[in-house]
Amino acid sequence: MARRPRKPVGYVSETVLGMLRPFGSVASEAMNSCLAIEDDIIQNTNGSMPTTHERNISIDLTTAVNQPVMVRPPRTPSPCNNSVFEEETDLEASSVPLYNDDKSKHVPENLSWSERLKHFTFAWYACTMSTGGIAFVVSVIPNRLTGLTELGTAIFVFNIILFVTFTILMITRFIIHPGTLKHSLLNPHEGFFFATFWLSLATMLTNTTAYGIPNSGPWLVDALWIAFWVYTVCVTLIAIFYYHVLFTVKKLVMTNVLPGWVLPIFPAMLVGTLASAIAKFQPAHRALPMIVAGLAYQGLGMMVAMMMYGLYFGRLLTSGLPAEASRPAMFIAVGPPAFTALALIGMAQDVVITQIFPNYIELDGIIDQTLIPDIFQLLALLSAIFLWVFAFWCFGIAAVANIEAIPRNDFHLNWYAYVFPNVGFTIATIQIGVRLDSNAITLVGTGMAAVLFFLLIVIVFCHVKAVIKKMIMWPGKDEDAHH
Repeated sequence: MARRPRKPVGYVSETVLGMLRPFGSVASEAMNSCLAIEDDIIQNTNGSMPTTHERNISIDLTTAVNQPVMVRPPRTPSPCNNSVFEEETDLEASSVPLYNDDKSKHVPENLSWSERLKHFTFAWYACTMSTGGIAFVVSVIPNRLTGLTELGTAIFVFNIILFVTFTILMITRFIIHPGTLKHSLLNPHEGFFFATFWLSLATMLTNTTAYGIPNSGPWLVDALWIAFWVYTVCVTLIAIFYYHVLFTVKKLVMTNVLPGWVLPIFPAMLVGTLASAIAKFQPAHRALPMIVAGLAYQGLGMMVAMMMYGLYFGRLLTSGLPAEASRPAMFIAVGPPAFTALALIGMAQDVVITQIFPNYIELDGIIDQTLIPDIFQLLALLSAIFLWVFAFWCFGIAAVANIEAIPRNDFHLNWYAYVFPNVGFTIATIQIGVRLDSNAITLVGTGMAAVLFFLLIVIVFCHVKAVIKKMIMWPGKDEDAHH
């Protein structure tokens, strides 16, 4: 019988030493006994004895296992987070239930709705965010069919009802389950989705310009102007303070970075989209500050997103694709360039509509002030095309990764990421087609809108089914399962 080749010492040394080090000399004696038995077996089979180098394994082990063991010191509370322990948080572990208390280890087969309400997380607002986005898409489709406006209005009203219902349920959750508000904000698994509440508000304000203003008086124009600035102040505070929470309370794992890390800046970025939708109805003295703010915040959101892209694509190259349950979040990378493209085109059009230049204000150093609106529109179109291709590339990467994983991926609330980021992508496509006067591009955008509409219907159906079958709103199966 031929002797089985012996694997080199380095093949297993690190693993063996790591396992035996805590056991000291006892483990060394055990290993020496095993080596002696192995020598006897080899000698009885073909008379070949181990080499001197191989025998030195026992000597190396004797030395190694008796070395002092480096013990990781226990974590201590961070002095800047009021006794909240810093920890490394793996955001891709959301598909694996974590039970951190005795109450959740043994989950009964049936729970009351009040108990299930404890697991009604901020991620539910991804539904209203996406539904509002579809209403927004319907409002900008250039190829208007009979009943399209009525369909958009119905979706808009339904989304408002849904948003109010979710908000009532969320407040009820915080009241009957004390401590869930703090946990929901300090836990990144759920806290990142806090942004979807504000994104839902942004979509409703945007849709109000399309479906509300044509059917109401001038009071709504004034109300939207006030709402715009209130929203801007709120999302500014969120963009600053929630990232501060992430910097001080939780330590995220770099190898699991996802585009969702940009979500806290998303509401601020949509100030630009809001400005493009609302400013056109305002007088010039109101429209100018709104457009300036929209441009500034759109730049803020895009710059933060660019920083996150470096981390995200570095992670893809070094650690591979995200876990299958987390792959829908890859579509979030489509959002920043897409929404920036549509916001730039929209704000440039607002400059023309409101006649800010040269009727209200003039820019120093420009001889012909009447050219300013045309310059703005040209720069906006060029920038939008530049960003659109990047959004398409991100879409392609996300689509390929998700198509391969869909058969093995059960429903979760992050499925709404299939819709909302692509809302911006679709509208940007339509607006570029309109500015280029290209029927082919606008038809592509219209087709994308139809796909998104039917995709939302499928996702909502899966959402309802998941609630009935206890796949969500259940202990250990939602974003609040991680502490």
